Amino acid sequence: MTISISIALAAGLLSFALSKWKKVQWSLFLLNAAWQLFAVFQLWSLKGTVEKIKLPFTFLGIENIELTLVNSEIGYFFLMASVLITLIFAVFSFSYNDKKHATGIAPLWTLLMGANFALFLSADWITFIAAWELMGWTSYFIISHGKLKSAKAGLYYFILSLIGTSTLLAAVMLIIQKTGTLMLKEGIGILSSLWTADGSFVLTVAVLLTLTFFAKSAVFPFYMWPAKAHAEAPDDFSAFLSGVMIKYGVFGLMSMVLPLFGASYHGAAILGIPVFLFILGWIGAFTALWGTLLAIRENDMKRLMAYSTVSNIGFILAALSMNTYFGLAAALFHTVNHMVFKGGIFLSMASVKFRTGEREMHRLGGMGYRMPIAFFGFLISIIAAAGIPPTSGFASKWLVFQSLFNRHMFFMAIPIFLASTGAFLYLYRGLHSIYLGQLSPRFKDIKDAPPLQSLAMIILMLVMLAAGFFPGIIMGPVNEVLSAVSNQAVKADWTSISGFTSSVDLLIAGSVFLGAFVFAFILFLIGKKRRFVEMMDNYTAGETPEDWGLTPEDLHYAMKFYEPFEKMTAPALDKINAESWFSQITLEVSRFANAVKNWFASPHMGTLVMTLSVIIILVIGILL
Repeated sequence: MTISISIALAAGLLSFALSKWKKVQWSLFLLNAAWQLFAVFQLWSLKGTVEKIKLPFTFLGIENIELTLVNSEIGYFFLMASVLITLIFAVFSFSYNDKKHATGIAPLWTLLMGANFALFLSADWITFIAAWELMGWTSYFIISHGKLKSAKAGLYYFILSLIGTSTLLAAVMLIIQKTGTLMLKEGIGILSSLWTADGSFVLTVAVLLTLTFFAKSAVFPFYMWPAKAHAEAPDDFSAFLSGVMIKYGVFGLMSMVLPLFGASYHGAAILGIPVFLFILGWIGAFTALWGTLLAIRENDMKRLMAYSTVSNIGFILAALSMNTYFGLAAALFHTVNHMVFKGGIFLSMASVKFRTGEREMHRLGGMGYRMPIAFFGFLISIIAAAGIPPTSGFASKWLVFQSLFNRHMFFMAIPIFLASTGAFLYLYRGLHSIYLGQLSPRFKDIKDAPPLQSLAMIILMLVMLAAGFFPGIIMGPVNEVLSAVSNQAVKADWTSISGFTSSVDLLIAGSVFLGAFVFAFILFLIGKKRRFVEMMDNYTAGETPEDWGLTPEDLHYAMKFYEPFEKMTAPALDKINAESWFSQITLEVSRFANAVKNWFASPHMGTLVMTLSVIIILVIGILL
């Protein structure tokens, strides 16, 4: 474990010295990703392994502190998923970063992979915070990769991350002072037993940790940063940002917040759910619906999928807050599923931008004719995102709903259902606007994605289909985590899963849906031959649109795709705007700071303040 982290850090630092040789940098990144996967496979049979580094320092009264890594079940689950998907991204990035598209982020991304490895295996607070900070700084510099718009997005991401880091440090200080230990699991365990003795203290820590992980995972009210960071980050890194990095908050909620509400909890509950988690569940449901509504009205394909990520985090949070082994199973399954299908979506869009340089959907269209691999990669991914067989998405969303039904949370299932249904709208918008319809004359000569980019997308397609027919591929590792943390497991085999209200055989369901798709495709082939017309002929009846100041993009069907729906939801979306809330807070703080500055800038006011300060100090000294 220590060796793998050290290799990643060393490779990242070495890569900085090779800035003149971009391909060498990306080769190091790819080799490091492959090495990490090899190392993770070696850890498969070494669950529970502990590695320590003793330091001759004292911290908060604790002498001879130890930096500790432990190969826990839940940490290994996240590590395996993140390393596997990152290797696929690395293959894509190796091809993507040619002379024209090279961004120079390989050294930072390599360092980030070292932080990723350490984060999931951290067993003490110092190691966890160090990994968390390294992750935060490297990702900030990657997002701010030299462009003005990217720098602004990176700063926005950094400020929200700073809020999360501040609450994390506050929580950790409170935990260490209360428990007297730097060990993460031990400290959380001690706190979970203090609900009767000091429940308000435990609740304070829970709130601080929750704010930390909400900020990282873009849960309401921190939902704004993905639309900025995902959109402006390098296109290949956006897949990692959405697929892996945003799950760090989910990992924190699972491993640090949820254990606080275990068997020792004796506080208020609703339908058997601790009130705190009940509120978190509704925040998750609202986040899922809110992310969907925001995604529907986006024309920028990367911003659209960023809001889709926000929505899916809401699904995970809602399931997790049920505080049951089934809810944990649903959250873990959907976490992996989202890594895969969102990775597929972002890689597909990255390959389109690689060829066209466009990300505004109304400037595209017809890409499926020129880029079939990217098209099918996007198609299979959005089918999984929509939760339709024969992909892994069906089992994923089925588990989420079953976890809610298990707790009789039928009303909470309503916004989740609306979010899931609304996903069809924005996913179809992306498919139709980018890949279907008429091909713009500007792109009549473009080629499909390069071989390595296509390979990465094909691998992700195969994973989604394989897990769709055989959910046991994911449920096996999920049940290993459940057995370790709760001594329970979801009843499942390679093809079927049993839930609270029903059981489902994914092999049968997938075969039926696949058969329906094949039948529809046959009808399409034997149907009447289609006649293709020029893009402008649909609208202008032979007139010359340039005479009216119009362009083909202005008449593209992607423009105002869901205009009636957007007008209907605009009042609510504009009124409940967390970004404006934060802006108002910033404005008020700025006003107060300027007032204080003006006080001290005035000689008379400065003298008065200094005199009063001296008098107050003297009075306090006399009284004491």
